[in-house]
Amino acid sequence: MANNTEAKEKLHALSVKRFTRLEMKERDQRRLAVEDIKFAQAEDGQWDDEAKEKRSGRPRFTINRVAGAIDQLIGDQRQNRTNIKIRPVSGGASESVADTLTGLIRNIEADSKAGNAYDVAFDEMVNGGFGGWRVTTAFNDEDFNQSIKIKPINTATTSLWFDDAAVEYDKRDSKFAYVTLDMPKEEHKERFPNSPMHDWAQENFDKSGCQSWFGEDFTRVAEYWVKTPIERNIALLSDGRVIDSDEEKSVIDELAKSGATVVKTRKVKSHKVEMYLMDGSGILEGPMAWAGKHIPLVPVYGRQSFIENRTYTRGIVRFAKDANRIYNYETSAIVEANALTPKDPYWYTPAQAQGHEVKYKNFAVQNSPFMPYNPDSKTGGAPPTRTGAPSVQQASMVILQQASMDLYHVTGMQPPSIGVNPELKSGKAIIAQERQGDRGSFIFTDNLVKSIEYCAEILIDLIPRIYDTAQQVRIMQQDGETESVEINTINEEVTDQQTGKQVLVNDLSIGRYDVVTDTGPAFATQRQESAQQILDLIATSPQFEALAMDLVAKDLPI
Repeated sequence: MANNTEAKEKLHALSVKRFTRLEMKERDQRRLAVEDIKFAQAEDGQWDDEAKEKRSGRPRFTINRVAGAIDQLIGDQRQNRTNIKIRPVSGGASESVADTLTGLIRNIEADSKAGNAYDVAFDEMVNGGFGGWRVTTAFNDEDFNQSIKIKPINTATTSLWFDDAAVEYDKRDSKFAYVTLDMPKEEHKERFPNSPMHDWAQENFDKSGCQSWFGEDFTRVAEYWVKTPIERNIALLSDGRVIDSDEEKSVIDELAKSGATVVKTRKVKSHKVEMYLMDGSGILEGPMAWAGKHIPLVPVYGRQSFIENRTYTRGIVRFAKDANRIYNYETSAIVEANALTPKDPYWYTPAQAQGHEVKYKNFAVQNSPFMPYNPDSKTGGAPPTRTGAPSVQQASMVILQQASMDLYHVTGMQPPSIGVNPELKSGKAIIAQERQGDRGSFIFTDNLVKSIEYCAEILIDLIPRIYDTAQQVRIMQQDGETESVEINTINEEVTDQQTGKQVLVNDLSIGRYDVVTDTGPAFATQRQESAQQILDLIATSPQFEALAMDLVAKDLPI
């Protein structure tokens, strides 16, 4: 017990050290990301405290043009979903198994509402530059089988952290990762009554290096995911199968009776994935073993730049803030100037106004159709004149127009992408120009696709480990149609005669698969586009009309 306690203390100390390094290294980028999200989405988030104070009691308007650009990009993403397809690579992999994996992954996505996880991550990434989701497993309520789920990580900007030595975009090479939660102190005490943090004073946090792990009303709890290096033994059997001899060595003698003997073995370097639940005082729960070889956390990043060993991450808001601030300030200044500037004045002599003083005094607030006056020989009998109206402040208007164009440029959402060209009449021409305008923001949707591909790799690795017995599972086609198929009929369950335990002999050599994706309109939208294309052909060919109306009826939405 003493050794176990000492090991956990060392593990906790290392974890705190790693997180502190991460937090210090990424603090500025994470802070800017939070500011970006507030700027685009929070009410009154586009005026800082100093600007608010300077314009106290004066007009101060917010014309949030950044949120509109973000909503457009998010709308495009939701109309064009990414479809995962698994294909065989080598080692006995087959098209039929690949199709089953594809259908099973679609079913996992549908069953766990994975679209919500993708949308939440993309929304947060476009705004601030950081997003993410997770893969989880849980036992079904009605049996002893497990299911795989894809779940969102809200506020990934401040809660999802990866090994700073990882160089891959999706952080697959991370040796550790964190998911943090700032939990209300009352809830923390109720859930973890034995945690020493309840009685800690400030000096305890200072000594532990966990100053940021608590506040006046919260205590931070973190999932600490870590890969631990291990060596595994694999064995080649005489029937060609390759098995994990560490896991299945207890049934080697039973396999020999059926003629499957071990031809050779070798050691391979590998790792195991474990999760610990911790707070600033120590390990609360764990280790909890994870079945797969990947840490089941999927990041989504915006535009990343690597400069002098530092990573700079942003969404589309970062460089649009100044342009939108200028737009807001100039709009407020113009409105204020126009409100304070007198109307176009009447110029008249005292003789012209004599006897009509009340009328002239109330002219600005009365909508009178006429204005009386007395002819004055000094003006040649001419009536009073209006001249000297305040001109619109041309400099402010130029600045306003420039700020408007700057917003297009810095967000990458060029005018063609929002349909401002009235000359275009053809639907195809409009769509083509909208797509041309979307090129500047394509990097964000492309990064989402990369993250979905990595998620699919996690699922490919996890599915054989979770769905590890012969069973009926539901698979789903792209159009939403489902069917039941039987899986794991190749793997063999062998009874260990010494213990009576059933051991699954999993053939590690039955195939290797990889992931491809395609992104396009959702299935219903595809049908609508197909119908429109056929209608366009009908308009140019009466002969085609007689043959194609049934195809149009088939593709029209019900």
